[in-house]
Amino acid sequence: MNSDRVKKFILGLSVILAMTLFFCLYIINQKIERANGKNGQAADSDAVMANHNNFVLKENKSIYNRYKPGDFFAVYINVFPTKDKDEKVYDFSDFDLVAEWDKDFSPLLNANVQFDNRDRQPKGQAINIPNASIRVRGNPSASLKSYRIKFLNGTEGFSGQSIFNLDKQLNDPSRIANKLAHDLINNLEHISGFRTNFLEVYIRDDSIKEETDFISYGLYTHIEQPNKAYLRSRGLDEYGSIYRAEDFYFRLEPQLKNVDDSDYDEQSFETVLAIREGKDHSKLIKMLKDINDESKDFDKVFHTYFDEDNYLTWLSINILLGNADGMSEGFLLYNPSNSSVFFLLPWDFDGIFNWMYEDSEMHNIYEGLNNVVLHRKYLQQDGNIEKLKERIEELKNNEFSPKQVKSLIKHYKPILLEMMDQYPDNVLSSIPLNEQMAYLGQIDERILINYHEFMKQYDLN
Repeated sequence: MNSDRVKKFILGLSVILAMTLFFCLYIINQKIERANGKNGQAADSDAVMANHNNFVLKENKSIYNRYKPGDFFAVYINVFPTKDKDEKVYDFSDFDLVAEWDKDFSPLLNANVQFDNRDRQPKGQAINIPNASIRVRGNPSASLKSYRIKFLNGTEGFSGQSIFNLDKQLNDPSRIANKLAHDLINNLEHISGFRTNFLEVYIRDDSIKEETDFISYGLYTHIEQPNKAYLRSRGLDEYGSIYRAEDFYFRLEPQLKNVDDSDYDEQSFETVLAIREGKDHSKLIKMLKDINDESKDFDKVFHTYFDEDNYLTWLSINILLGNADGMSEGFLLYNPSNSSVFFLLPWDFDGIFNWMYEDSEMHNIYEGLNNVVLHRKYLQQDGNIEKLKERIEELKNNEFSPKQVKSLIKHYKPILLEMMDQYPDNVLSSIPLNEQMAYLGQIDERILINYHEFMKQYDLN
């Protein structure tokens, strides 16, 4: 009998303790939710950091399943005379008048764009129907222009892409800088890559009635456009913000204001950061304020706004490729809509092989690192240089190894040997073809040189 009473007492006590524990957990959970504030926005940096672990950069790599680095396509562009909003008619010849000093003159022309095999040109009535627009992009003073093509809504693009950046890459002596860099990046974790393609571009000016054949403008490189479609195709947040660094040192420059500021000017804003996607800059501004606030613990601030794996991978890529300009320009900042985290994505590698010019003055990447607030402060923290060394060595021994570099260049060489030996590329090339081929064989060695310079810079040998 006493035994039954003891059992009942223990059972009752267990129920009371369980209910008490449940109540305590409920109260704690309510306090955490209130700390996070309305709409899931963190009320303080501790809450943000607790939530941060849910936001890592995980690209859906299946986007590259059908991608082949050696693919070579032809694009046929029929450019039509087009009226602007003032009824003035422009045609393809007006692209020659686009100049760096005249920011207001950038005609947008109707075009028909078709991708096909290089051994045949498209025929038929469909060529007379616009399915896209075309305009000059990049360096307008180049001897041959680069172009931006945008397919019209409802028109099927190419490989799921509706915007094409056709770059002539005349400032790159190798003509493969962006292609190689992005092909090396595609398989990396903690980073999101970009598909690139070699294209032979054919253009037919429809304002010249007697001209019936397409004219080859030679070898171009297409680099995937960072936009909503890019994010969506990789399982990333299509409602997130994307900025492209123009002259950006992670300082809160006077031009960087939110859209609700009475002094906000988008054109001025974009001299520092070009807005690719996003209409609200409040999170960006808060991040920059906190990074530059000397009263705050930088390590805590860094882990609030950045994913360390992403940051180390981005920094390692640039160091191994010697992308000095990429410290303050040409890279992308991607911020998911429901996160405080900003991910760095490499995009522009135009200048990484300027060492192929005999008289080139290469920028010092370590001066660039020191000039950028984020990089300088991060590398000053105990143990972070060792973390960077570990990530650089990991890339050097795997995806950026000599074997991998040589394998990719082997895919590119037949295309270069064909295209760089014929008009117009044979007269536009900055170095002779035989020298270009010889330099391509030194790229893997240059990556190792960049690695040893890093080790020397921080006395890690």
